[in-house]
Amino acid sequence: MINEGVVKIARRFIVGTAGHIDHGKTALVRALTGIDADRLPEEKARGITIDLGFAHLSRGDARIGFVDVPGHERFVRNMLAGAGGIDAVLLVVAADEGIKPQTREHFAIIRLLGIPRGIVALTKSDRVPEDLASVAELEVREFLAGSFLEGGPIVPVSAKTGAGVDKLADALFAMVGAGAGEREKRALRLPVDRAFSIAGFGPVVTGSLVDGSIAPEQKVEILPEGIAARVRRVEVHDEEVAAARAGERTSVNLAGVEQASLRRGQMVVAPGSIQATDRALVRLTLLPDSPPLESGVEVSFHHFASERIAHLRLWDDAKPGTTVPALATLDEPIAARTADRFIVRRLSPAATIGGGEILDAHPPRKIDEEDRRIFLGGTSAERLARRVARNVAGASREDLAREESMREDEIRPALGPAIAAGTLKELDTGKLFLSSARWEILATRAAAAIDEETKRRAGAVGASRAAVLEKAFAAFAPREAEIVLKSIIDAGKLVADGETLRLPGAGALPGGEQKMADRIASMFEEGGLEPPSPGDVAVKLGAKSKIVEGLIAYLVKEKRLARLPGGFILARSAADRITSDLRASGKASISVPEFKEMFGLTRRIAIPLLEYLDETKVTRRTGDTRTILR
Repeated sequence: MINEGVVKIARRFIVGTAGHIDHGKTALVRALTGIDADRLPEEKARGITIDLGFAHLSRGDARIGFVDVPGHERFVRNMLAGAGGIDAVLLVVAADEGIKPQTREHFAIIRLLGIPRGIVALTKSDRVPEDLASVAELEVREFLAGSFLEGGPIVPVSAKTGAGVDKLADALFAMVGAGAGEREKRALRLPVDRAFSIAGFGPVVTGSLVDGSIAPEQKVEILPEGIAARVRRVEVHDEEVAAARAGERTSVNLAGVEQASLRRGQMVVAPGSIQATDRALVRLTLLPDSPPLESGVEVSFHHFASERIAHLRLWDDAKPGTTVPALATLDEPIAARTADRFIVRRLSPAATIGGGEILDAHPPRKIDEEDRRIFLGGTSAERLARRVARNVAGASREDLAREESMREDEIRPALGPAIAAGTLKELDTGKLFLSSARWEILATRAAAAIDEETKRRAGAVGASRAAVLEKAFAAFAPREAEIVLKSIIDAGKLVADGETLRLPGAGALPGGEQKMADRIASMFEEGGLEPPSPGDVAVKLGAKSKIVEGLIAYLVKEKRLARLPGGFILARSAADRITSDLRASGKASISVPEFKEMFGLTRRIAIPLLEYLDETKVTRRTGDTRTILR
């Protein structure tokens, strides 16, 4: 039975604990929520958190999900598996012990992950007198100086007596804000931190929902393996729901996949929305106490719940406390996107040494200085333009949105300045973006392919469309090749006669016929919206009707005349003016009488002209009216 109360939660927030072993993280979560986050028998027997634990607390329309992480240094890997999907940190420091080694490592990890908000809980405050509690608080404030928690709330609490717990809950809910916002609009991403099977239900994965939403019957893909699956059931904090959304701890029962194929470190995504990668251009920040790194070093690379061995290529000296560009080559692929955060740890002895941001999840094999300059310090628009420029086959809206972690509707506005400057071309209303330099090269190659064909075949004035596509557009998929070719034809670089392509001016008429064709075109242009009939033209020129009709057909191919349904001939310039005036009129639709009145037409030509506009997608007929398409 779906719990409708869960569905009504409007603001969702995930808080991760951080702090030294035995500073009371799990006890504090239990005091706040009433839920014991230690779920493993070994955890209960030993009294320490070994793996991730989960709990939640609701108030009004807001709910906080807690990810309780282990504090022992041996289990930092498990801590990292849960830290990637949190919105804020609850830094736990025991008043009777103060800042300890794992406090420092956990907080360094939180800072490297770019977690923007948090609160400090000064636990076990019942164990120390007030003056020592003040000293402990001063020590914490000194530790936090220069960090995102500087000047933030530090709440003394006691999980044993309950003192300060309500005040801490108030501070946590004050941090919730408006909810996941933009993250909910993105494509689904659920990092898997647990995978198991339940009798009668089958495979289940859990994680903190980073982006998008997930609902029963939804088709999903499990990366990096690319396993197709279907969602059978969704739960949020042990309650079945109609959908889970970004910012919620989520459990997903899957169909169509074996439990043996599921593991921590995978990512459940919308099919095709992300491509797994084993290379990433990154911005790496080393901790002040890390050892210096040399190019070629191998480290443990943590991205959400995944852990890989990474080989780091460094371009600059990687000294402690510095930030440098690096290329991370992984031993196995991960499901990463631009702007994702990561942590690196030394392999032996194991210790956190740094972390940072993924700048490009799919870098080219050869990364040059321009790539490093733009991806290290450029704007999102500059990065997008660079992605287009370095791709010989251009890039679609979908490709760019996926690679730059943006929504598709954000791509065109971001590329607008480059398009206006003429460095990029937008083809087929944003279906493909291509650098202008690359477009010119392709136009030249297409012309060369036609020229080669005409020289090879005596009497040929052009080449087949298929031959041009094969010779000039080998790097393109068929759909994109057609888009680029059409843009070259539309620009007048090539002329299309059915399935034959020729160069402009190729196959021109003999001198006398060309003069007569020009006179015919002039007569139709002078006639405007009251054009002469072909018979009238023949009489006026004193020419045979068949010759005139042949020249009219030639002029239609040359796009100097337009043939309307029913055989009416009109100057192409007159038809283009109709199109321009209609779109500039501000009207959303127009009826036949309105069309006749607007252009002073008789019904005899108005109907064929409207049908021509329908065919050329200037208008779309809906009943007795036409919708004007922009």
